[in-house]
Order: sequence, then C-alpha cells, then structure tokens
Amino acid sequence: MATTARPPRTDTAVSASGVTSRARADIQALRAIAVMLVVVNHLWPSRLGGGYVGVDVFFVISGYLITMHLLREIERTDRVSLPRFYARRARRLLPAALLVSTLSLLAGLLLLPPERWQRVAQEILAATAYVENWLLSASSVDYWAKDQFATPVQHYWSLSVEEQFYLLWPVTLLLLGWLFARRRTGRISSRRGALVAGIAAIGGASLMLALWQTAVGRDAAYFNTFGRVWEFMLGGLIAALAPAIAARYASRGGDGPLRLFRGCAQLLGYAAIFWAALSFDDQTPFPGPWALLPAIGTALVIAAGPEMPRWSPARGLEWRPIQYLGDISYSLYLWHWPLIVFAPFVLGRTTSTLDRLLLLVLGVLLAALTKHFVEDPGRKRLFAGARPRRTLMAALASVAVMAGLTFGTGAWADHLELQRAAAIEQARASACFGADSLASDCDDPFGPTLFPAGGKSESPWAARNAPECSEAASEEQILSGGKPSMIRCDFASSGGQDASRPLDVWLVGDSHAEHWQAAVIDLARGNSWRLTRVAYGGCPTVPVPVVHFDDHRVTPEKRASCLDWSTQLNERIKKERPDLVLVSNFAAAETLDDGTGRPQADQLEDGIRRSLLKWARRGTDVVVIRDTPIGGEKIGADCSAGPRGGKERGCVAPRSDVLPADPMAQAVKRLDRPRLSTISMTRYFCDDEFCSGVVGGVPVYYDTDHMAASYSRSLAPMLGKKLSAKLGLDLEGPADPPD
Repeated sequence: MATTARPPRTDTAVSASGVTSRARADIQALRAIAVMLVVVNHLWPSRLGGGYVGVDVFFVISGYLITMHLLREIERTDRVSLPRFYARRARRLLPAALLVSTLSLLAGLLLLPPERWQRVAQEILAATAYVENWLLSASSVDYWAKDQFATPVQHYWSLSVEEQFYLLWPVTLLLLGWLFARRRTGRISSRRGALVAGIAAIGGASLMLALWQTAVGRDAAYFNTFGRVWEFMLGGLIAALAPAIAARYASRGGDGPLRLFRGCAQLLGYAAIFWAALSFDDQTPFPGPWALLPAIGTALVIAAGPEMPRWSPARGLEWRPIQYLGDISYSLYLWHWPLIVFAPFVLGRTTSTLDRLLLLVLGVLLAALTKHFVEDPGRKRLFAGARPRRTLMAALASVAVMAGLTFGTGAWADHLELQRAAAIEQARASACFGADSLASDCDDPFGPTLFPAGGKSESPWAARNAPECSEAASEEQILSGGKPSMIRCDFASSGGQDASRPLDVWLVGDSHAEHWQAAVIDLARGNSWRLTRVAYGGCPTVPVPVVHFDDHRVTPEKRASCLDWSTQLNERIKKERPDLVLVSNFAAAETLDDGTGRPQADQLEDGIRRSLLKWARRGTDVVVIRDTPIGGEKIGADCSAGPRGGKERGCVAPRSDVLPADPMAQAVKRLDRPRLSTISMTRYFCDDEFCSGVVGGVPVYYDTDHMAASYSRSLAPMLGKKLSAKLGLDLEGPADPPD
C-alpha cells in the first residue's frame, strides 16, 4: 500500500525575497492540497490512485522551509545551534504524534484480535523511534508482506523519513559551508553559490539512487530515505537561490511580463501536481522518474512566490477554509489513517461511501482539536524557556515510555499466541473441527469461529518450517527473483507406509500452492513421501508471460523473472521425473500475453502443453488443484477476525461472488490427456449456494485469499481421499508432526 505523511507545519515562512513573514498562502494551499490528496487516496483509492504524490509535495516544502531557516541562522551567527534546532523539532512534532500513536495502541488492544497486536506494537515502536520507513522497506521486499493487514501507524513512514532528514541535514549543511569556505577557488566563489552546488550534487546523487532502486525493487525503494533526499534538496535549492530570485524580482519591479511569468509558473506547478494525482496509480514506477512531476510542480509554485496575478484561478486557494486546512494538515494526516483502519472493526462491516465521508469529517474535527489543544501548546508553551537539553531528555523519556508499552504488548501477544496454538491443538481432536464438519454429522458448519483469524501459527508459510524440511542446496536451487524457491522435505523415515520406495511428490505454483503445503506436509508425513515444494508468488507455473496479476500490472523485471523461474521448474521436473506433481495457481488473477493476440485460453493451453503435459508424458502424474474461493472483504480474515465472525453464518457470500472460474483447471479438463487431471476441493469451502470464511469453527483464511494453516491441515484427509480415488493410490491418513 502507498501511504504518505507530511512535514511539520510552521506558523511563519520565508518568502522568495528572504524576508520572514506570516505563513505564505501558497505554501499553506500546497499543504491543504497535499493532505487532501493523501486522505482521498486512502479513502477512495480507486478514485484517486495517484494521491500518494502528496508526500512529494510535502517533502519539497519541508526541504525549502528548513533549509531557509538554517541558512538564515548560519548567515546571522555563522553556526547552527543543533540542540535548539532538534528541541524545536521535538516540540513541534512529538506531542501530536505521540498522542495519536498512544491512542492507536490502546484502540488496537480494544478493537483488534490479539493475533494482530504483535505487528501493531512493532510498528508503533518503529514509528515512535522514527524508523517506520525502514521497517516497511524491509518487509516490502518480501512478496508475502503485500497481504499483511494494515496497521494504524503505517503512514508514519514519511514522518520517519523527515525526521531522519532533520537529523542529518543541519550537520551536512554546516559541513558543506565549512568545505567551501576553505576552498573558494574556481568559478564558485561565494558561500551561497557553493552551497547551491553542494545541494545540487547531493540531490543529483539521490535522484540517481532513486531511479536505480525503483528499477530493481520499487517497493523497498519507495520507503528509502536516501532515495527521497533529492526531493528535500529540490526545496533546499530554491531556498539557497532565494536571494538571487528576490533580486531578479526586485530588478524587474512589478512589470507585466514578470507577473505573467510568475502566474504561469504557479498554474503550471499546480497542474503538474493534479495531473500526477489523477494519472498515477500503484503501478506507476515510484519514486523513480515520475516523482519528478509533482516535485517540480511544487518547486515551481514555491519559486514563483506568494503573489498571484488577479487573473490567476489559484487566488481561490487563499480562501480561508483552504488555508485552515493547511494549518491542520499535520494533525489531519496523523488522524485519518487510524480512523480508516479501525472503522471496519467498530462498524462490524466494510465501510460505505457515507461512512468514509463521516470519517473525513471526524478526521478534520480531531485534527482541529489536536492543532489547538496539542500542537500549538506543545510548540509555544511546552518547556517554554527550558534549555534544549531538557526538552530533548523529555522527548527521549516519552519515546522510552512508548517503547516499554509496545514491548509489553508484544510480550503479552506472544503469550496469547502460545495459548491460542494450544487451544487449536486441543480443538483439533473434535470430529467437527474445520473441514471435518462437512464430512460428519455436525451442526451448521458455517457457524461462528472458535478463534479469530491470523497469528503466527496460522501463517500458510509457517509449514515450511517443519523439522523434516530445509532449503535445497544452492547447486540445485530454482531461483525466483534471485531468491531460493525450493524446499526439500524427507519424510521417508517418519513412519507411515513402507519407505523402501518413497513416493517422490512435488508441490508447485504460486502462493496458492504454498497455502496447500500444511495439508500436503501432513499427508507426506503419514505416507513417507519425499516432498519438494517450489513456489514463486504472483507467477504462473506455465512458461507464458504474465502482464497483470490481481488487477496490477506486472513490471517487465517481474515478468522476465517469472518466465525464468517457470523455465527452470519445467526443465527440472522433466529431468527428475517425480511420481506426482501437485499444481495450484491463483490463475483467475493472472492475465497472460505472449504477444500473439490469441485468446487467454489458447495461450494457457499452449503453456500447459509445453510444461505440465510434457511432465505427464514422461510418466509423472500431474494433478491441478482447482483454486479456492477468494476471501476478500466478504469472507476473508477481516470478516472472521471481526464481529461477524462470532455470529451464526456471519461470514458467508454467494458462490458467484467469491468463486471465480479457474482457467488452468478448465484448460486441463479440455485437454483430457492421460496422467494430467484436476481435483476440486470446493465442497469443503462452499455448499450449493454459499461459500464461508468459517468452516467447523475454523477461520478459512489467513488474509484475503490465502488459507490459514489450521484449515489447510483439516483438509489433509479429504485431499488424500481425492488423490487416492484419482490416481489409484493407497494413501494412509495424515500424521501429526513430531513433538
């Protein structure tokens, strides 16, 4: 998810003439525009997909104002008082930020299931320490992080970027001044000119880094501070050039051409921002080259100065409500995201358009109250007259208190997780647990959940940590995006059938193959299989280019990586000739395009002929498992974790709403070739009319579309019977893992 934050608000600004004045109307308008772009993007992402560019607007503003302030202090005193600077930042930012994060922690404990407390506490601690961006960057490089639930402080990532900028920039600016003061040779002779060169060099290096990072790993690049520095430097460049700009304006007076030029520059800047917000989406390469558009647009508005020609429609941005929105933009940014995250848990349903409008109004109201009763007193009266060291010590103490709260929450969450795992194991003995409820004489199997969704033990990928499993050796690995994707499991000595000739079984596909591994591992343990799992999230098993996945465009890099992975997999299976290959893909979410213009079904069948069918012709039984229903908002984890999960048939939806056709399974049926077949487990998710997110008291989904481990394990006996009937195997029941 793309989330954005804003820099701290200031009551005064420095105009292009370099003279301190009251808050510039144009900068206040930019703040108002930026925060509304972000808020609307979060409330209605499909309506304003590029609203996240508000972060770029704020970063440029912040770079301008902070650099202007520091340069004025350097020119006046030839130094910067770092303690006073950091103390001012703490008084301005911390009170409101700590208020919202503390209340978010309390609300999380009251409204969210305990399975989510650990992640919430972890991110609140990161947000309080202003390293949230690095935490998100680290998790975003993992494909599975895309399915993690939203926490109430994810939007603090950009506040973290700004605080890191505030920490480093004064020292860097002083260092630049010192270096150029010692070397005033060549064309750059003045300190101001030297600073312009230094700022431009830093900004250029950061931009090059951003372009490279976006190309190789866009998700991680989005949160990287060093790839965002160039936006601050763009604002800083305007601040460093302010005297030259002011002199230019003064020399030309108020003549018509200059006024026309400035007015056009303002309108062009606003147009660039709005065009980016309306045209971009979550697949736009960011913060690569396209981030230049809103950033340069913001720079044009600031450089043009606050004066607007009478004919300029931008004069409407001086309207008092817009200016006030700029005043409260920091607090509005802090409040809007927690309201969005918690609203479905309060309402017990997904939010409607009216709900979101009310959330917007509530956010503005809370922001106004926070601005007047927290922000302003914090800035003007908190530790008034105290030495900077006292302010900074108080800030560190408040962070330490928050750290204690979050560590305590995390520890308690771990304790509850252990209790929960034990309760699940105890409940598993029931004949009506999970999928067993559909095969036994039980009460309504779609009744309320015994425990909420989520939790470490319920992760579909936790099964890969079985003691019999390990990552394959490097020389035999199949790489997915440069990372290992093959896990080998040896159950030949774990009991079950005669292990003198263990069955060689492979489970392959994307993440929808991985969510079957809990069931398959139980079967493998009970039948002494040698099991190999190879999976790559978001990639089709067949060697055909994928251009869209789950309504998102697939980047050329990902497309090439998927093709390379499927080619490696294809060749390896043809070479090793396993006894059985189980295939599962989120095929309904994949759009394939080999460039021929043929129908999807034809391309998919062609890919199956070049891979699955060739495996079958070499003596391998290939079974495609028909894909599971898509949980989404209707029956996914949020439903079973919320109030509806505790109601009779609270998480059900019509089959037609959540069970799309599986193109791969359909293609295999059409081909109708020996040793190539399909099985369907749909009856264990749906009856004749409805599919459910809770079956036999067990949450079916871990997130929006991946099965929870407990439900996957409950399907092992049924999956074994299906395979036995299809292939003529004599399979034993699943075995429990060793103690």
